[in-house]
Amino acid sequence: MKTITSSLLVLLSLMVLLGLLLAGCSSIRSARRSVGPTVFPAEGAAVTATVGRDKLTLSNNSSDTIYFRIFPTEILPVIEWAPCIAPEVCPAEETIDPGSESQIPLRNIVEDSAESITVFYWRFLDKRPGASVPPMALEEFLIELP
Repeated sequence: MKTITSSLLVLLSLMVLLGLLLAGCSSIRSARRSVGPTVFPAEGAAVTATVGRDKLTLSNNSSDTIYFRIFPTEILPVIEWAPCIAPEVCPAEETIDPGSESQIPLRNIVEDSAESITVFYWRFLDKRPGASVPPMALEEFLIELP
């Protein structure tokens, strides 16, 4: 009888501990979502994104003009897209000059239920002789939304 009681106490203690752990994890997630802006991918990268409550700020920290597209991450498997291939035809609202930034309302990118977005950005490299379009360097990063 004493062994059964001890086992029940251990089981009850484990359940309480698990409940506290789960409550702690959910409060950490809530705290993460309520703190100030977060920078992605990291300070000092060629392009960084700062996420606030209602806007995304993309900063061009490089010496090149940057072109970008942003998508809700969950739609990437079902869309086909391509970056613009010539600087003169790229939309101005998807271009950031060196040392500048672009502010985009999150509601223009995603619905409230979205958990993440993916930022694609590229810069054009020097055009090679005989090439019809300049080569580009394309990169991407994922942003967890607040």
